[in-house]
Amino acid sequence: MTEHGEVRISADMTLEKFREGLEPLMPSPEARPFTCTGSPLECRLFIVGLNPATQLGNFFGCYWSDDRGFLRDDFEADYSHMRKSQGKKQVVTPTRQRIDAFVKGASPEPCLETNIYAVPTENESQLKLIKDKNTDIIKYLIKRIRPDGIFVHSHAARKLFQKLSGCKPGDEPKRVEIFERPTWLLGGPPPRRRMTNWRINCAEKAGANMKDCVERQRS
Repeated sequence: MTEHGEVRISADMTLEKFREGLEPLMPSPEARPFTCTGSPLECRLFIVGLNPATQLGNFFGCYWSDDRGFLRDDFEADYSHMRKSQGKKQVVTPTRQRIDAFVKGASPEPCLETNIYAVPTENESQLKLIKDKNTDIIKYLIKRIRPDGIFVHSHAARKLFQKLSGCKPGDEPKRVEIFERPTWLLGGPPPRRRMTNWRINCAEKAGANMKDCVERQRS
């Protein structure tokens, strides 16, 4: 339920039904539509970027359970192993460090980490070569989960959510409507600055800011 008695997610929406709706939208079994801890249906906040950087195994085959949702421990073990096998100096990318800081600031509100494109590429230039990129997955996630707050980073994510909400994401949360449902929208880091250059404490403060907005709205 929401603060006004509205049902956020239909009572008959199970993890299995959620998967069955999402799976046909996947451009490949190795695409990564999101990460979270456990059930994505419990996530009240979204963190939305451009696309995943590291390709791993079959998403639903390796990291999903119709009983438990996203198997984060399995994912993080494979993610760490893959980064090490590629000779990466950092097991966790700078962008993920900022995302983790946002999640820490937003705690205990559960967060879903996703992107406007689910196809993994090592860098943005490779993404430009992909012909079938679309935003069906992120739209499905918003319509089914109906988040109370959305934090967007990357220029393309800002542009998409400006189009969806009719409001330019700024550095302070704004109350907007997306798919006929009110939600908080926050942009960061500032335009023309990469997520990797954003100070970690700023990311944590942004998470705390979004958490406060959501909690105030419920009270």
